[in-house]
Formats: sequence, structure tokens, C-alpha cells
Amino acid sequence: MKALLLLAISYVVQCWWDVGHMMTAQIAKNYLKDNRPDTLAWADSLVQDLNSLTDGKSNTFAEAAVWMDDIKETGTSFMNDWHYTDRPINPDGLLIKIEDQNRNINSIYAINQAVSVLTNSKTARNRHTVFKAQMLRVLLHVIGDLHQPLHDTTFWNSSYPNGDQGGNFMKVQLENGTLVNLHSFWDAGAFAFSPNNSFLVRPLSQSDQEYLNKWSLDVIKKYQFTKYINLDMTNPSVWTYVGYRQAIQFVYPMIAGSNNYNKDYVKQAQEFCEENLAIGGYRLAQKLIDIYDQILSNEAKLSLVD
Repeated sequence: MKALLLLAISYVVQCWWDVGHMMTAQIAKNYLKDNRPDTLAWADSLVQDLNSLTDGKSNTFAEAAVWMDDIKETGTSFMNDWHYTDRPINPDGLLIKIEDQNRNINSIYAINQAVSVLTNSKTARNRHTVFKAQMLRVLLHVIGDLHQPLHDTTFWNSSYPNGDQGGNFMKVQLENGTLVNLHSFWDAGAFAFSPNNSFLVRPLSQSDQEYLNKWSLDVIKKYQFTKYINLDMTNPSVWTYVGYRQAIQFVYPMIAGSNNYNKDYVKQAQEFCEENLAIGGYRLAQKLIDIYDQILSNEAKLSLVD
């Protein structure tokens, strides 16, 4: 029973590192498989287009969602700002630099740029280009990122007069006394225990792919799409604002004052992570559907001109 409990917790604990990104994409994949297989076939074909230019760890639809983190490890930095949107939480009313408060190159920009490239009517007849393949992977990753609340904000107060960089500068003390930054705490789904480094390591084995698929189906069953039909499924600005509100209402209040947390905080954080994975997967699926429908519309218009 204890082993089963640890396994269940591990589902959530690794959110927004490799496992969280792969889960978001896998949920989207399974939703598309059942509802829009044509969209899935198009998106998956673009994933495959870039495989020869990667290190072999991102060759499947789910694994490709981690590609934007992979390229950071190679020193590629021009897309670093695409992973987050820093809306300020500023309870002390500090004077914040305008350039810090109004950064235009962020996760919202990344998603909009990806959509623009993928739906470009001038290239409607050429669905497959390297740039489009890259931008498909941007969507897989960034939509996952902005469903981790600390990718949607930066906290400002007298202790962090220049902001805490989405929790990267703020420390939280684990039960064993270890200090970690708050961003990693949330990237790991609230560190109920230290992540198992052998869990779903890329490139995924066949058994790991089956495991990821089964887990995503379990999450889909628990958080069914019909529960979220009234949520905004199209506007990334709205999505990041929801994460920002989660940070204000839950992520920071306990931690910012004491750098400690209790078991209730861990439990609630894990629930946030799991549900946000489901919502992120559904939004990713819907964004891909919208893009593919626009591509088909563009092609139809070109056919009429001919």
C-alpha cells in the first residue's frame, strides 16, 4: 500500500520538469486522438520533421514538449524569455522599473508567434518547414510552462526589491532541512519527496511510453474535459492571468512570510499541479485544433483563387 501511495504521489511530484511537460502533451495527444485525429496527424508529422536535428531525446509527440529546455542546455538562449510572463505581485507597493513590468517578449508572445508562423497564409501550401517544426515544439512546451503558476509572475517586496524571478530567488525549507528555491519546489509539484531520477527518463522506453499514456488517461478520466467547457481555451493572456491569481491566492501567502510550509500546503499544491496538467493539455489540444482549422481554411481560399 505504501509503495502504491508513493507511486501515485510521484505522478504529480515531477510536474513541469520533463515529466510535467510530457504529461501535458500526452493529455493533448489522447484528447486529439479521440476527437481530432487529423489535427494530431498534422502536429505529429511536424514533430518528426525536426527529429534529425535533435539529440534523440525528443522524437515523440510527448518527448518533443521538452525540446525548449533541451536547447537551453546547449547554450541556446534567444528563446529563454519565452518560458514565462512576469506579472508583478507587489504587496508593499514598491516602485517597479517600467521595463521590468512591461516585458513584451514572454510566453504570450511565444504562443502568438508560433500561431502566426504555423497559420501563415503565404506558406499555406507548404505545411512543412523547419521553422514550423520548431514553432510546433514551442507550443508543446510553452503552453505547459504557463500552467505552472510561478511561470506567470514575479514577487516583489523589501526582501526582493528587484523581484524574486518567479520564485527562483526565494528559498523554502523542506522537511529534512534542505533549502531549495520556490520555483523548483513548484516545478517538482511541491516536493512531497525527492524526485526519482530513474522515473520516465528520455528517450522513453516502450514500457515508459505505455506508463505515461496510462497515467494521462487516468488524469483525463479524473478531470474530464466537460468540467472545463466554460474556461477560456483560446487566449494565452487569460491563461497566464489565471496562473498569476493562483500565485497570489495560494502559492505565496504562506511561503513568503515564513519560508516554510505545512502538509495541507503540499496536498493542495499537488492538486493544483495535477489539475493544471489536465487543463494545460486540453488548451494545447484546442490551440492545435484552431491552428489546423485555420490552415485548412487558408488552403481552401487558395484553391478558389486558382
